[in-house]
Amino acid sequence: MSIVHRRAVAAATLVCLAASIGSAVAAPDPQATIAAPPSTAALVQQAERIVAAGTPGVVVETRDERGRRTVVAGTGDLRTDRAPRPDGQFRVGSVTKSFTAAVVLSLVAEGRIELDAPVARYLPGVLPYAEPISVRELLQHRTGLSDYGDVLWADPGLVARSRFADHEPAELVGIATREPLGSAPGTEFGYSNTDYVLLGMLVERVTGNGYADELERRVLGPAQLRDTYVSGHGPWLRRPAMRGYEAVGPTTRPTDLTAYNMSVAPASGDIVSTARDVNRFYAALLGGRLLPDRLLREMRAALPAFPGFDYGLGLGRTEFCGQEVWGHVGGVPGYGTYSFTDPRSDRQVTVVVNQGMTQSAAAEDAAYALVALEFCGEPAAG
Repeated sequence: MSIVHRRAVAAATLVCLAASIGSAVAAPDPQATIAAPPSTAALVQQAERIVAAGTPGVVVETRDERGRRTVVAGTGDLRTDRAPRPDGQFRVGSVTKSFTAAVVLSLVAEGRIELDAPVARYLPGVLPYAEPISVRELLQHRTGLSDYGDVLWADPGLVARSRFADHEPAELVGIATREPLGSAPGTEFGYSNTDYVLLGMLVERVTGNGYADELERRVLGPAQLRDTYVSGHGPWLRRPAMRGYEAVGPTTRPTDLTAYNMSVAPASGDIVSTARDVNRFYAALLGGRLLPDRLLREMRAALPAFPGFDYGLGLGRTEFCGQEVWGHVGGVPGYGTYSFTDPRSDRQVTVVVNQGMTQSAAAEDAAYALVALEFCGEPAAG
């Protein structure tokens, strides 16, 4: 299993979260009284705990009854010790999958894609298996397809050495399909970036347009996400929130991987955004402004994926202190993102760190505890 896969799975399970906040995870209760939002000082203190656990810098944006708040901690540049930019951009990693799912479901709404149709209807000859795999199964990570990242990002050193390598989607799918299916389609959850690379290819085949163009037309424009874009083959960030680092060398000195060719994760991890835009995206999506109600219900029809974490169509679900929250996490070279929204209370939190793949377990625990702080309130308050 590659580092990319391990980090994505570890983040998705929320096991670290459960360990760090204990009884804060509880079944959703429609009648539950929602705790008061944490103070800004409490958010800053928890962000500083992430830094103390070894992550260079942190950016946080929350939206709740106290309004929109942004806090930063640590450093955004280890050479200059400059603080992170709260309005800056970063690589959202697998949060991209929620965006891609929204694009695909928009095409479903138009009747141009059928959720339960076999992928071979739209991409004939791409998958070499006798077992049919449906569009829904791609969105749910229930295909049995292996993750090409297990080959391309097998160790930290390889992650750094391949930073400027250029890839095409068909090449990535070809790497994955050298392996037999790990399980029968539709039977088991198996997180695989290959699923979403195929969805990006499907969008382009059905529309005749580039994935980035369809994303702009169907998601970024309607949600007014002006600071979000697909990085594609371009390795540079336009306005970095902070430099991105990983412990990938022979020493513990962090390696700067801010510049990275994310053609290695098309439609599965190649979006660049800001904390503000990520929250705005989930608010628009879960608020019903991007998809018809029937398809938002399909998206939220989550099935068990890991202990305490269910997965729908590009959207994860868990609970904090009686609140059902939805979102995704992501980790790519240099950046890690944790974003969750409670549609009932409209509370949101997005946490961004500038170490996405070699972040310590303690730092990851602290990041999830910050997410819990937003939904559960400060311990002293109850």
